[in-house]
Amino acid sequence: MFELTTSVVIAAPHEVQAIAVPIMRQYAMVNLVRFRPHITLMFPFVPFAELEAACETLYRLCNTIPPFDVTLNGYGEFPGVIYMKPANPAPIQAVFQRIFSTFPDYPPYEGQFGPDLEPHMTVASFDTLVEQPVVALPNYAPITFRVDRLHLWYGVRDADLPWLTYDVIPLRG
Repeated sequence: MFELTTSVVIAAPHEVQAIAVPIMRQYAMVNLVRFRPHITLMFPFVPFAELEAACETLYRLCNTIPPFDVTLNGYGEFPGVIYMKPANPAPIQAVFQRIFSTFPDYPPYEGQFGPDLEPHMTVASFDTLVEQPVVALPNYAPITFRVDRLHLWYGVRDADLPWLTYDVIPLRG
């Protein structure tokens, strides 16, 4: 039986997808099948059975968070991953901290990388670290977009199935 997992993300707008999707087609096709380009805020989030109640809490919280701009500029790397990086991750981290303080039982990535979030938009993933250094990604001009909503997604972890949108919550602070 499939177990549904949930997440809170900033979904990439079309102008970012125009850069990210062609790269993902080449270097992260499985990711692209599962989700459109995004910046993860909370993963995994609450159990699917608790998502409706969590949405109510998120709506109240997001009523106090103002929309903000994100500029993606250049690339960064983690072992096995290349990502488009925010020029200033502070506004994303601030929203993450507000959500995490409201849902402290759900640390990002189950606490594997500590309690903080390093915002990123994955565009390439590799099975071996040998592949990663030889990848040449296209340069792109900085892309600024307005974040005025958060997306709650759900899907089956580790299955090559698309994740779906459960709700879209506006930022209104």
